Amino acid sequence: MRGEKASVAWTADDARFMSLALSLADEAKGTTFPNPAVGAVIVKDGKVVGKGATSRCGGPHAERNALTEAGDRARGAALYVTLEPCCHFGKTAPCTDAIIRAGLRSVVASAKDPNPLVNGKGLRSLGKAGIAVRTGLFEREATRLNEDFFFWITRRRPWVSVKLAMTLDGKIADLYGDSKWITSVDSRAFVHDLRRKHAAVCIGRKTLEKDNPRLTVRHGKTGNPARIVFSGKASAPPNSYFVRDAGETSRSILVVHGGRGRSRRTLASGVEVWRTGREESLREFLHAAYEEGIPSVLVEGGGMLASAFLEGGLANRLYVFYANKILGGGAAGFAFARPLSLLECVKIDQMEVVRFANDIMITGIPVRR
Repeated sequence: MRGEKASVAWTADDARFMSLALSLADEAKGTTFPNPAVGAVIVKDGKVVGKGATSRCGGPHAERNALTEAGDRARGAALYVTLEPCCHFGKTAPCTDAIIRAGLRSVVASAKDPNPLVNGKGLRSLGKAGIAVRTGLFEREATRLNEDFFFWITRRRPWVSVKLAMTLDGKIADLYGDSKWITSVDSRAFVHDLRRKHAAVCIGRKTLEKDNPRLTVRHGKTGNPARIVFSGKASAPPNSYFVRDAGETSRSILVVHGGRGRSRRTLASGVEVWRTGREESLREFLHAAYEEGIPSVLVEGGGMLASAFLEGGLANRLYVFYANKILGGGAAGFAFARPLSLLECVKIDQMEVVRFANDIMITGIPVRR
């Protein structure tokens, strides 16, 4: 492989073309599960001659879509791709083979693919074929975009994001149980985009019964994640969106603690019932979700479910929205079964702060000290 990441000097054109590839990958996010969302741009003589993103699972990868659009113009061109091209047979043939046959002269990849079947092998095969390879351009952004896939493929369990909307004094509902709406329209639009980018959305049964949420992606976006409800019983309100739209809008899954062992069945309504069968119900759920090809989960409510994932060390990223409101009482956002001391508390690493209208969103990686 020719070219080393440490010695690369990126140009404004390099940044422009990779930015386009990242935007293509972002648009595809949520439609490619369990595959990563990848964007690819082919450039010849300073002009884009082909671009593409990952198709739905089983369809062509981003590189092949870009090569198809470029056609013969790909010969002697440069490829900008957000993830290392695959070099193994899966549901499609290796992208590296297609790149080599097309006669590309160079490949710029943002990040290496941690999939054990790839993990540098794709880049090495391109280098051996005489293609100049460079890596690392916008690596942080590309890695963040597919952090769920990287975790799922290496740790063999779904990535879990926990989202809560709270007042400044940490309440998710007032004394009457009302939570609509704590945060702004802008914040809620961002949450719909979060739903789009996750393979499943989870809530507790109380949230289902009280709010009857659709748990769909709106605000002009397409694609709906699987809807998952954690419940003490293997049934749900028949008039709820969760039941009425089961199998049509998206999968509807009831996760029920207990049973002689782990089991899965589908009710006549189309609702799937997953029994965990053990005390470690959240971990058993994640095992089942992994087996079902669900690489990421967004936990939206309520506070007890969000707290259980966080306290159990199963939350990989937090999204906490704070509105410019103070209630002085009401339902608390986080409440652990065993409160922690300052010495053992959960801390947030890689913290980012974003403002939406009068709201502040804090996101980061929870770490137990």
